[in-house]
Amino acid sequence: MRLILSNKPNVNYIHFNLTLARHAETYANAEGIIQGILDTELSNIGYHQSRALGLHLQYHRFTHIYSSDLKRAAETAHLIHLLNRVSSCEIKFDSLLRERIFGIAQGRTRQWLRELAKENGVPYINFTPSGAETTAQVRKRAINFFENLCKEICLKYGTSTLLTKQDTSQHLARYVSAENLFLNQELLKISHRICSISTENIHYQLISPIILTRSCGSSIDSTLDLSSPSSSILSYNSSIEKRRIFSKNLTDFPDKNDCLDLDILVVSHGAVIRELIKYFACDLKTDIGQHLETIQELAPNTSITRFQVSYSTNEQQIPTATLQLIDYHNKTHLINATNDEYNLDTTNICSF
Repeated sequence: MRLILSNKPNVNYIHFNLTLARHAETYANAEGIIQGILDTELSNIGYHQSRALGLHLQYHRFTHIYSSDLKRAAETAHLIHLLNRVSSCEIKFDSLLRERIFGIAQGRTRQWLRELAKENGVPYINFTPSGAETTAQVRKRAINFFENLCKEICLKYGTSTLLTKQDTSQHLARYVSAENLFLNQELLKISHRICSISTENIHYQLISPIILTRSCGSSIDSTLDLSSPSSSILSYNSSIEKRRIFSKNLTDFPDKNDCLDLDILVVSHGAVIRELIKYFACDLKTDIGQHLETIQELAPNTSITRFQVSYSTNEQQIPTATLQLIDYHNKTHLINATNDEYNLDTTNICSF
């Protein structure tokens, strides 16, 4: 049996972890000033917040880091990157991650904006000042970033699942359940030795060897040595117990053999993160539980929200993304920080 890639468009899929972090506090935040795309500086508290987050993530291996190119986000991302002990990637800056443009309201207070909305007879939450982006425009920009990210990651790391058969009428599935593997040894043996099976180990050889790697699940506070080879190859024998464990693992992590421990950090702004989460929850139907009630609230400075993402394209190259919420607006690194001079868990008068 000889397997080759189909001439048809491939069905690609990828799994990765996505961490959204809001920039640290600025002087404008502390003073209740609407910043928008004004390039403001981090406050002293903001630098301590960034350092606390960086130390919190210092053993978390990010494969990609993206940031808004505005200074407050870039400086936050830089401190996280500087303190990280296990990530080797560089920061990529993207203007799609910038804060919402607030037009004539930039440099003004939130109270000034509330009064302007009242004068125009529009509820504050729905009011768009002159020269500002609408929330729909911000959401579209955030979605564009996410879709570009998924396409880029899938193109570089995605796994093709569409194979065709030649010289035989039977297609050899790439992912075989443990039970079927043992029940069909004789069938596999006659397939020109493409699959070589023994009672001690299993090798899949579809033109080139496929190595079963460890799962990509990782904790935000993990100090796991990711270079450890202990789980890089599944060793297998004929015992019933090990067959049961192997089968369970395949069920728990479907098609994740090709997961490369992809972990992506995105440092952005309150409005962008909010609209991105609203897109996940409302459009992609991601279950965010009780947080749906407070979805309009902005993320606290340097809080982190984390998702597991599965992204795929079908034969017509139509994309599908599904997400699972792992953590929401987590700021324990601020609460637990031992700092006698500053209270790092601050709530700003103005959060934009």
